[in-house]
Amino acid sequence: MKPVIIHKVSDFLIRIRKKLDRNFFIFMIFLFLSGLFWLLNELSRESIAEISYPVKYINLPGNKMLANEVPRRLSLRLQAPGYTLLRFKLSSGLIPLNLDMESYFLRQLSGRNSSDYFLLTRELRGRFERRLSSNITIIDIQPDSLFFKFDSIIYKKVPVIPKVDYTMARQFMLKEDFHTIPDSIIVSGPGLILDTLRAVSTVRISYGNLNETVDQEVELTSIPRIEFSGETVVLSAPVEQFTEANLKIPIETINVPDTLVLKTFPSQASLSCIAGLSEYDKISSFVFRLEVDYLEIGQSLGGKLKLNIASAPEFVRSVRIHPIYVEFVIEKK
Repeated sequence: MKPVIIHKVSDFLIRIRKKLDRNFFIFMIFLFLSGLFWLLNELSRESIAEISYPVKYINLPGNKMLANEVPRRLSLRLQAPGYTLLRFKLSSGLIPLNLDMESYFLRQLSGRNSSDYFLLTRELRGRFERRLSSNITIIDIQPDSLFFKFDSIIYKKVPVIPKVDYTMARQFMLKEDFHTIPDSIIVSGPGLILDTLRAVSTVRISYGNLNETVDQEVELTSIPRIEFSGETVVLSAPVEQFTEANLKIPIETINVPDTLVLKTFPSQASLSCIAGLSEYDKISSFVFRLEVDYLEIGQSLGGKLKLNIASAPEFVRSVRIHPIYVEFVIEKK
């Protein structure tokens, strides 16, 4: 008896669910259609919206450049049917409006430098209207004025500074510091900016465990409103293996009065340095000078004079001497 009752209850629940599913499906169709009709009705009504429109400035006054930042987009307040405004809102490919500076009346700012001008954006309304649909009305354009500071274009030669982070591989060294080819470029731009420009730099680049010569084209770091004679330079740095050299160098004395003799103990010092394999044969005791200065006796510490490296060849690195301080005696001739 129980299985029959359970079967009837199950059939009843299935019929109820099918009916509910059918009613829900019909409800969703009507909901979608009503929403669609509402949306179409709203889009057909007149609405107001703002869009950001790109602009580009061309044909500046002869031999002049903009020395200030000017807006690259203008905000247009528009009135049109909703579907028209929606199309513009969703558009991501608006072509910039070219603003020909020679075609507009630029007003000079009173009491200012003769290079300061402004343009009322309401004068651009006709240009924008020709770009937009006929059923669009421009209510407002912001900002209401564009300000321009013009400056003469000048040219200047400036050095290029390499921006490099690096670590050397074991037993390798830079034979020369990082440099660029060419080492300088010609830049052009407003005199207001170039008057304070001392150099340009490369984009920062990094090398880890450097074990071979660098010879790489790199870009220059751009500067707003400044043009370069070239956008790239070659970053160069010769790299080679190095070895260590150890020498005994005699200690010289300087500024000793003619009536006296200054003697140091020891009379020579140990010197160590590293040099590239290509330069190792040039290393000898004759290319270094170590000295003590008689005039520093008054500043001596514990009866010792500091030993100074008077000269060393440019191709050596990490020059170290021992001892750093030497004892001394002064005798009469």
